[in-house]
Amino acid sequence: MYSIAIISDLHDWHSKEIEYHLKKKDCEVIKLSFNEIELNFNENKKSFFNNNLHNVDGAWVRFINSGSLEEITTKLTFIHLLKDSKVYTHNSAETIEKTVDKVRTTGILKINNIDSPDTIVWVNKKNKKIKFNSLLKPIFGSQGKGIQLLKKGELLSKINSVGGVYYLQSFLGNINDNKFCDLRVLVSNHKVIACMKRTSGHYLTNIYQGAEFQKGKLSKNLTKLSEKISRCLGLGYGGIDFKSLNKKIYILEVNGVPSWKTINKLYKKDLTKTLVDDFIVKVKKFKQCHHS
Repeated sequence: MYSIAIISDLHDWHSKEIEYHLKKKDCEVIKLSFNEIELNFNENKKSFFNNNLHNVDGAWVRFINSGSLEEITTKLTFIHLLKDSKVYTHNSAETIEKTVDKVRTTGILKINNIDSPDTIVWVNKKNKKIKFNSLLKPIFGSQGKGIQLLKKGELLSKINSVGGVYYLQSFLGNINDNKFCDLRVLVSNHKVIACMKRTSGHYLTNIYQGAEFQKGKLSKNLTKLSEKISRCLGLGYGGIDFKSLNKKIYILEVNGVPSWKTINKLYKKDLTKTLVDDFIVKVKKFKQCHHS
């Protein structure tokens, strides 16, 4: 059917499941790490990608390791150049750039009148006190790693941030509660395909941090909002984290390269099959637009 590359610095359960369902659709699949990609800008060569990447119909980007600014920029450039070479990329480098950086994500949400917790951002330390209970989050990162709870009145001059950037987000609710919860919504092709409620005795509700999980309830408003966010950020697929407070919905984070192994356990249908079906629709549409 199509030739597809799965590109990831870590090929885990997700790569295996994607490959399985792609092959069931008679697709040819190659799995590559970013370290295996090489560009050769030789004037005598028509294409500069090795591994025949220029010949694939689509590329599914799964996971990018942390690294130097130069390493991450180059990996994103690989994805940019694939798209420029008429290869559909899932998610695109543009989308990953919008979602991997919390500052960029929050700004885009604000521009589109989508509520997130009150947030302030600056570079380097400032000698002032915290005005409200807050979460200091690394602008790059996931699974709750590196998040610090800062209480009202603490001095910022004594607190170190990751990379010297202070992304300070107001804490929603009471820090003394015994239980904390939020929702993770999985979207694909701008449609909601799954929802999970995460509950923990700790303020971090990530599954990685030990939170319990169960199937979440989706309201019409939450579904509509999820689809709006997906379109605003150009998601092929993604994970969106929500929290409700005083009958208002706030967006905590958007993950452009989400995991779905845990949420998949809550559903009888195979979510990977749905994700792959939607991916093939995207590949077909992209090819029709660029080869007509």
